[in-house]
Amino acid sequence: MPADLVLDLPATTSGLHECLDRIEQSCAGWNLPRAMVARLRIVVEELYSNTIKYGYGGETGRPVRLRLTSQPAIALVYEDEAPPFDPTAWQPADGAAQSGIVGQKGIVLILGLAASARYERLPDGNRMTLGFA
Repeated sequence: MPADLVLDLPATTSGLHECLDRIEQSCAGWNLPRAMVARLRIVVEELYSNTIKYGYGGETGRPVRLRLTSQPAIALVYEDEAPPFDPTAWQPADGAAQSGIVGQKGIVLILGLAASARYERLPDGNRMTLGFA
């Protein structure tokens, strides 16, 4: 059984790039289909960049933690120490998700690429658990 990928990286652009590189390496070792790897990369890039920009208000040494598992099913646990934000409870303004408004489509994208999503407020941050079919 392949080992899980577990990362604890700073909320920086270089941390994001390292995260995406490590996801690629692990997924290659697990022989995941390229389409699944692309989905995972898109979801992680969106979550990570939103943590930097909106959660922490810019690049910082504060953490982004991630666990990616491939067995028994592909699952991603993503954590940060940003103020509370539950993407699963977010509701776009009328037509915002379909409009050209920048910054309104990421949540729809993340939730659309995952088969399941669960949010938990932690004592010191946020946790998103995403399942992929």
